[in-house]
Amino acid sequence: RHAPPDVYEKNLLKIVEKLKKTNATLIFATTTPVPNGGNLAPNRKFGDVNTYNNIAAQVMKKHGVQVNDLNKAITPSIEKSQIPKDVHFTKEGSKLLAEAVAKTIEQALPKPSK
Repeated sequence: RHAPPDVYEKNLLKIVEKLKKTNATLIFATTTPVPNGGNLAPNRKFGDVNTYNNIAAQVMKKHGVQVNDLNKAITPSIEKSQIPKDVHFTKEGSKLLAEAVAKTIEQALPKPSK
């Protein structure tokens, strides 16, 4: 169930503030496209994915959290990467997203000392 944008922002701020206290390396992944008529909130009365991703981007920037833009990574190939009228992805789409996640995590890992 979606929270309205203002509630989403407040909740996300609380989560980030709590996680920052752990000193863990944080990486936020954007929400991938949700097709109209799909199996997730087809009547999205609170707004679309871009609204929520933009809110998240602002929160992450404010707190210095790296953003892994999975929405941007998958959008160019969405027709062949996403199962029609579904939030889930084909094998090809899942592979593309997995590679984007692995690359971002790899870049965030400490570099080995020589």
